[in-house]
Amino acid sequence: MLNYKNSSRNAEDIVFEETFDYNELELTFRNIQSIIGSYSDFVYRNINIVNDKKLEAYMVYIDGMVGTQLVSDYVLKPLMQADVFAKCSSEADVISIIEQGTVYYSNAKKRTNINDVLNDVLTGSAAVIFDKHRIAFTFETKGFDKRPVSEPISENVIKGAKDAFNETIRSNTATCRRKIKSPNLAIEETIVGKQSKTPIAICYMKNIVDDSLVQEVKRRVNDISVAHAITASFIEEFIIDNKNSPFPQIMYTERPDRFCANLLEGRIGLIIDGLPVAFIAPGTLLQFVQAPEDYSQHYLISSLIRYVRFTSMFVTLLLPAFYISITTFHQEMIPTELTFSIVASKVGVPFPMFVEVLLMLIAFELLVEAGLRLPQTIGQTVSIVGALVVGQAAVEAKLLSPATVIIVATTAITSFTMPNQDLSNALRLWRFLLAIASSIIGMYGLTMGLFLLINQWCRMDSFNVPYLSPFIGDEKLQLQDSLFRFPLSTMKNRPESLKTKNKQRMK
Repeated sequence: MLNYKNSSRNAEDIVFEETFDYNELELTFRNIQSIIGSYSDFVYRNINIVNDKKLEAYMVYIDGMVGTQLVSDYVLKPLMQADVFAKCSSEADVISIIEQGTVYYSNAKKRTNINDVLNDVLTGSAAVIFDKHRIAFTFETKGFDKRPVSEPISENVIKGAKDAFNETIRSNTATCRRKIKSPNLAIEETIVGKQSKTPIAICYMKNIVDDSLVQEVKRRVNDISVAHAITASFIEEFIIDNKNSPFPQIMYTERPDRFCANLLEGRIGLIIDGLPVAFIAPGTLLQFVQAPEDYSQHYLISSLIRYVRFTSMFVTLLLPAFYISITTFHQEMIPTELTFSIVASKVGVPFPMFVEVLLMLIAFELLVEAGLRLPQTIGQTVSIVGALVVGQAAVEAKLLSPATVIIVATTAITSFTMPNQDLSNALRLWRFLLAIASSIIGMYGLTMGLFLLINQWCRMDSFNVPYLSPFIGDEKLQLQDSLFRFPLSTMKNRPESLKTKNKQRMK
């Protein structure tokens, strides 16, 4: 792991590898400066306690990540002016007085190894180092700019809290604490990424969640071995069970109310520093079709909307493949008048039906991608031009039939009803696969593709929870909150698949 040029324990004499353990070095200012380097944003300062040259210490912090006013008022000023330090005759006396709290800062830590000091400095703390005694004190003086709490962007709120997660892990955990004012809310932090050193908070209700689920999540997170964990996929892909399935297996959300509601159900949440979203595990198919607004409206309205959403999921998945099958291989399934109408609309169109549908589906994907990548001011314009101008021109030029345009437009509209974008993306992929299978052997191809899809769902688990729960297994009571939503007063138990310690939501 280490590659030494000689036997010295100074940082200048060591060639560092990616897996180098800095704790092999002594805790000195010289070693810290050698590791970090003399860059413009790092501040190194020599301190003489109460201006006594015999009482020497060093300060290190990152400009822009600490509040300089906090450092000046609550760290430097006591060290330079406090009368109690004037009586000190050695650095040992200074260290003893600081340990007693004379430097009156609420979050101060005594460090005896260099790795802890480096981690504290790189996350926004100021360090005071005493070389002779190989001891440092770090003061959490974070003062970097952060985005204020704002409304959710990707999850629209109709009736509910308007706050959303931001990129700062401490702001996000504090938001959860405000919503769940219980001592049973556990928030444990770990570090992922050898270079990025990304903090991840594992959140759960210790009086509700299954202990084996907590241990499994911790094990998978701690087993992540990557250089950096700056994007969501570096966490998600390493902890899911079925890495080859496009369907999401842990749910993301930018809404703290949804996040906290799932914690109270017995699930586990992951908050990643630098990401304005949080993850919830385990995830099931039903979760990705449900929306938070289902529980903020009357149960009859919520049930109707949820039924429409389930219907839309299968429409957007199956409609293009079904249309290709019946128009290419099974014309006898179409009513006579509708057949004449489709044939009339096809007059002059040079492409077979499945080529038309595939071209339209690809064009739709291009429009969606262009709308995402372009600035918001012109993204909507591209969608309007593509959908209205180009689409109408293609029909008039006899490149596409009007019926095909209607089918693909219906497919696109129903896909937008999915509350979860990861689920929508997976359905888009399978929509292409089913369309291609249907263009080869008609309804047989569609049936086989649908069978493979359902088989994949049935075989999938997320942290030992069936992906199709509660539709499979012995969870009859949970069917009250599946395809339809029953009144909240009747849903008294938590999901059986989560194996929670406390089974009852209400008594």
